[in-house]
Amino acid sequence: MTDLSLTVNKRIPALPAQVYNAWLNPATMKRFMFGGSGMAVSDAATDPRIGGAYRVVMSEGTKDIPHHGTYLELVPHSRIAFTWQSPYSIDGSTVTLDFTPDGDSTMLTLTHVRFANEGARDGHKAGWTSILDTLATVLA
Repeated sequence: MTDLSLTVNKRIPALPAQVYNAWLNPATMKRFMFGGSGMAVSDAATDPRIGGAYRVVMSEGTKDIPHHGTYLELVPHSRIAFTWQSPYSIDGSTVTLDFTPDGDSTMLTLTHVRFANEGARDGHKAGWTSILDTLATVLA
């Protein structure tokens, strides 16, 4: 069922440049890039250029969940696209972030494609929703 995808929209109370930059700054990513309560980011690194890599290690207690990938598209303050590799993803999984100005805020649309099954998609949707909610709090 690799054709499964998800989309999450969130209004973030910050300008597109601030929201865009948050996704590329490892120190800021550590503050929001975890999928739920009881989790944290123990390590984050970015090389924000087309073909550059990123790494995020989400931690839950003593369990580390590594995520990594490559930047496919970087359009300043407008779009970021990257591959998504983790213990719960399949080959060809990608995430696209679109940043649309909305007054003094940003409408962020996150689209994640290619999941092994509906359970994996639904788990990721819950995780991304939590991440975007936390991002909105961090940037408020």
